[in-house]
Amino acid sequence: MSEDTPQEQPQSEAPARTVPVAALAGAVVLIGLVGFALYRRGTTTSPAPPPPASDGAAATEQGTPIVATSPFRLSPEAAILAERYRCICGCNDNLSVCTCKNPNGSEDMKRHLQGLANEGKTPDEADAAMEAKFGAACLLKNPAPPQTLPSHAGNPPPPAKH
Repeated sequence: MSEDTPQEQPQSEAPARTVPVAALAGAVVLIGLVGFALYRRGTTTSPAPPPPASDGAAATEQGTPIVATSPFRLSPEAAILAERYRCICGCNDNLSVCTCKNPNGSEDMKRHLQGLANEGKTPDEADAAMEAKFGAACLLKNPAPPQTLPSHAGNPPPPAKH
């Protein structure tokens, strides 16, 4: 009853290899970027050098020079102290927010405050020095004087209607 003939099993085909979609998409994107870079490399031009001065003098630029000064930057210690004061330019903004250039405004106040921080003054000593130079209105603990200039930080919200 036993036969030594092997049973034939149906041969299954090897599973087809699939390329991951992410790898295929990545290859397409990479080829596109390389092609774009090569295209841009062939079409870019460098700016023409300025013409040399004909009389041997240095060439001068034509036009209006742009002159702008950046706002005064406080050190971290002075920035913490600045939270205790308001600008006295008339806007009544916190000193750390105001960027006015008015005389005795935030620029002057910040320079003075930075000097106090560099000297290692305590908050109470800084309060006394700021009050002596800019008046009691600069201290946030004192009531604010009437606002005479628009706020640099934005308008306050309208009053609520009841």
